[in-house]
Amino acid sequence: MGVTISKKNLIPTRIPGRASEFYWACRNGDIATVEEMLPNLTYEQVNQVEPNGSTALHAASFYNHPDIVRLLLARGCLRTILNYNKATAFEEAATDEIRTLFDRPTPNRFVDEQLTNSFRLVTEQGDNVEMQDGIPDDWFKGHTSADSAHEAQFMIAMANSSNPLKQIVKNRTVAESIQTLNDLVSTAVPEQHTEYKSMSALKEKFLKKMGIGNLLTMYTLETPFYNTLQTKADSFTVLLYLHLNELQDRTFQGWAYRGGTMSQSDIDAYRWALNREDYVLETRTVQSMSLNKSMAQTFATEKPNDKLTGRHSVLLTFNFSQKCPTAINLTKISETLPCLSAYEHEAEVTLLPLTLFSVKDIKIDSNSGQYRITLTNIPTPKTSLLAAIKHVES
Repeated sequence: MGVTISKKNLIPTRIPGRASEFYWACRNGDIATVEEMLPNLTYEQVNQVEPNGSTALHAASFYNHPDIVRLLLARGCLRTILNYNKATAFEEAATDEIRTLFDRPTPNRFVDEQLTNSFRLVTEQGDNVEMQDGIPDDWFKGHTSADSAHEAQFMIAMANSSNPLKQIVKNRTVAESIQTLNDLVSTAVPEQHTEYKSMSALKEKFLKKMGIGNLLTMYTLETPFYNTLQTKADSFTVLLYLHLNELQDRTFQGWAYRGGTMSQSDIDAYRWALNREDYVLETRTVQSMSLNKSMAQTFATEKPNDKLTGRHSVLLTFNFSQKCPTAINLTKISETLPCLSAYEHEAEVTLLPLTLFSVKDIKIDSNSGQYRITLTNIPTPKTSLLAAIKHVES
């Protein structure tokens, strides 16, 4: 059972040659008409699938009108809509120039400038590790074994349980999480934001039970909501965990990559974990990884002032030797599992908090001086929901 395509993504019977005046202006490169009509059209009108089975953005992209594509994207056109070919506007792009217009404007999606925020390290009893042996006390969370990762076990047990208790807990938490998420979205993406309409439409689809994938698409949009989730991810994370059954066909197995910069003390902390095989690290934030190594590599390049501040370029390589339910593949998997990311060329895999890893290797590229750190996913041990609750509460 995977993420299903919502009813609004289903393509109606196609009528070739039938489309709106605005569509034809976009198709024919009539930028004057587009500029005149665009301010007066609703979000729904700009994004509608026309009777001919296409959208204005698809047409401008396919017929190579970069200025019009630029206008439509600036207006906040939804990039994940499929045409009658079951393709996105990006997939229909006529040239590399058009494809480039779909790039994310801020290049920080697959890079961490504060990698100490991505993981946490505590003792088996759950106490914070103080500054000793080169470990920053606020770096990452870890456990002496996967069996002591009780929060991770609880969330996975919640997702997999058929116990009636699950429904009781779910009912108590979903409403509260949705309210918190609403507040976060409203604060991060006000009405004047370019992506406000897209965020609102996707949120409404989720609330109408049209798929948890809509929340993941919200996460990929270029808005301050992404940054908000780096420090306030609880409600978003809970909702995803409670709907993991919808994402079974997107569980990831393989290699994924993320760039970053680290201070020497951070690198030393990873070395500490490398030399202690009994420690397991636990993610603490929502993170974006890419299937495309070169994508992450681009973001891992050193900035001009990095040497002055003592920071080093780092490429993190994540190895998932078996399917991981909390590493979610957002790419197009099949015609029934289309891309969930608004920026499909990024080939994103979204990593949820409470995912477990061990540090397996640290190398330095002799040419670039870049550090290469390999993390291997550790499957969360299975336990009953009642047992997991007892451990979390103890």
